[in-house]
Amino acid sequence: MSLPDPPLRRRHFLAGAAATAGAVVLPGALRPSRAAAAVPSRVTLPERGIHDTAPAADWTDGFLTGNGEYGAVLHGTPALEKVVLNHHRFVLPNGTRTVQPPDLAGRLPAVRDKALAGDYAGAAGEFAGDWTLRWTQTYHPGYELHLGTPEASGAADYARLTDFRTGEVTHTWADPAGTWRRRAFVSRADRVIVHELLPATGRTVSTVLGAHTALEGTPGSVTFRTTAKVVGRDGYLGLRGTYPAGQGAFGYEGVTRVVVAGARASVTVDGSTLVVAGAARVLLLTKLDRYETPDAWDAEPLQKALAALTADYGTLLGRHRPLHRAMFDGSSLDLGVPAADRRLSTGDLVARQNGNRSSLDLALLERMYDSGRYLFVSSSGVLPPRLTGIWTGSWTGAWADDITTDANVNLQVAGGNILSHGDAMRGYFDFVLGQLADWRDNAARIYGARGFLAPSRTDGEHGHMLHFNDSDFPGQCWTGGADWLLHPLLEYYQVTGDTAFLRDRLGPALMELALFYEDFLTRTDAAGKKVFVPSYSMENAPASTGQMLAVNATGDIAAGRHALRAAVDAADALGAEQGPGRGVARWTALLAALPDYTVNGDGALAEWSWPGLTDRYDHRHVHHLYGAWPLHEINPEERPDLVRAAGRALDLRGDENLSAHGSLHRALARARLKDGAGVHENLRKILGNDMVFRRAGAQRGGAAGPKARSRATASGATSGANSGKNSHQCNAESEIESRVARSEARSRMIEQRCWRGTVSRVRGPVA
Repeated sequence: MSLPDPPLRRRHFLAGAAATAGAVVLPGALRPSRAAAAVPSRVTLPERGIHDTAPAADWTDGFLTGNGEYGAVLHGTPALEKVVLNHHRFVLPNGTRTVQPPDLAGRLPAVRDKALAGDYAGAAGEFAGDWTLRWTQTYHPGYELHLGTPEASGAADYARLTDFRTGEVTHTWADPAGTWRRRAFVSRADRVIVHELLPATGRTVSTVLGAHTALEGTPGSVTFRTTAKVVGRDGYLGLRGTYPAGQGAFGYEGVTRVVVAGARASVTVDGSTLVVAGAARVLLLTKLDRYETPDAWDAEPLQKALAALTADYGTLLGRHRPLHRAMFDGSSLDLGVPAADRRLSTGDLVARQNGNRSSLDLALLERMYDSGRYLFVSSSGVLPPRLTGIWTGSWTGAWADDITTDANVNLQVAGGNILSHGDAMRGYFDFVLGQLADWRDNAARIYGARGFLAPSRTDGEHGHMLHFNDSDFPGQCWTGGADWLLHPLLEYYQVTGDTAFLRDRLGPALMELALFYEDFLTRTDAAGKKVFVPSYSMENAPASTGQMLAVNATGDIAAGRHALRAAVDAADALGAEQGPGRGVARWTALLAALPDYTVNGDGALAEWSWPGLTDRYDHRHVHHLYGAWPLHEINPEERPDLVRAAGRALDLRGDENLSAHGSLHRALARARLKDGAGVHENLRKILGNDMVFRRAGAQRGGAAGPKARSRATASGATSGANSGKNSHQCNAESEIESRVARSEARSRMIEQRCWRGTVSRVRGPVA
């Protein structure tokens, strides 16, 4: 395992939108400069950020802030401001926490016999037995903090901003008395949501604060209790939610401390609300937590922690800002956009893009880069981002707003190592390594094997393989998940050379994963090559069988090959498993016995490398392109033959439902193949097919299934109807940096793979 090239302080290459190599501008790109929308003259736009001149009527249009554990969605009007409060670990218990994967290992011989005989339906039924698919625990909001200020109903000259470099969201408006301002951020230093209300000069703040729980889909099985009290001069507004008994955690809590300034300022209790009057300024400090036992909140741990905090916005921001900025400032995307275009509001940018769907709006693309970067770091901490980052205002998010591991979270963290996100990836590393014990259970109980079998979906509490059935989702047959999930950890070592990380955390995991393949690969074909059976190409089925369970899914083969090579490299670097009969010798021999990939009759890399299994091209996933991205196996320098076949496979791939994650994965694969025009076309599909929006209210509805159209939002929050499995929003999953710029920035052949002399630049260290 070789160390990476030295760090690169600036790379000039066709990042982000990727036109053909050597081009001067992106083909068909929109670059008109026009005057910005009417931003109030008193408003100073952030150097890197977003703004809008209309209030957000719904949480799905709100501006976001977060510290990787807490998240806040700010929306509403000056007369009724609303803040959705989120915690990364708020999931609704459903009894699955203690469920073990079923013991299916004894069924494997019959399953393999049936699959190899062509009875795929019989194999699927045999392998699942009487198991019923278990759903992940749904991520849910805590509650919504309401700030009622009726006298602000006549507000004008409104603007709201998010400063990506500080994590602050600001709402400002004017009335005859002057300018009013409210600003908020979530502190990384003090683990608290900080919100300050500032009046116009010579005026005071008066508002009513309440906790609102009747959010979309709030279940009747969860009960709530709101408390309001005054201690000294400070008010404390608390909300406790109790989950249904016996399903998992007991409940959760949020507490807001209300601190007022001014000689005549007061905080009083009115039922379950707090009434602020005559304040020169108001500071709101909010903490959240989740409890396992019914008495955990009796000692009022959140109230005590809040009481100990410094009640000064500037001081708290000063402690938070350098931590956040170190994570955000590592890189930037410069597409040569005119300064006037960079001052356009999100609404203007989206409207301009929608006015010409055949081209890419470069100003919007730059904004998406920064927005994705901001929201990725803001939702990365105790866990990696969920499907909607760390933010939701609904209890019924599509696909449970969970962490889906067969493309979604993989795409979310794609740029985490390369583009210098600081500590943002630590939550991902801890998440993966913290689930290895559960992955061992999966491998042992389902395959009777050592090593790891990763789940296709997780709510973050456990990593057991529970989400599968006997027909349309044989998730237990996907053996490549552990390699995909461990790959960013390997990438971290490759770009940092952190030998302690390799020795203590990553290396043992890579070598243990190799043991799974030793035990799993027990069958051979007529040529003596190992057979991956059962196998699953997420989430597709061969056209010839219509059955998801298959043999020799190309993506599974690629993952197995990479896992074994990574184990050998790690062992060599650590001086482990050396000598006859030891791991390196066994894994090297197993590598030589792995099956080759197949090129089908259309000249395309086949999705299944097994006779009789034919491609179904019209599908959102491209699991068989795993060797091109995130891996580096298929590249022009080393495997031009596979590059041609992989390119042909992408040419033939249908769009199915124009899901954004499909286009983003394809864009990354095209970039690895040095196909700039292909990258451009896939990004154009996202920006030019109504997947980017400013106002999402009309798009909301019930939970979305696989056919739901993906959408992204340049303003931040996500649509409830479109926030699910195939919806990759700007709040992490539309992170252009982590999908395209990264694919050419990393690898030991980075020098050869950089395109130079173009209009596009990524600034900052990329390694």
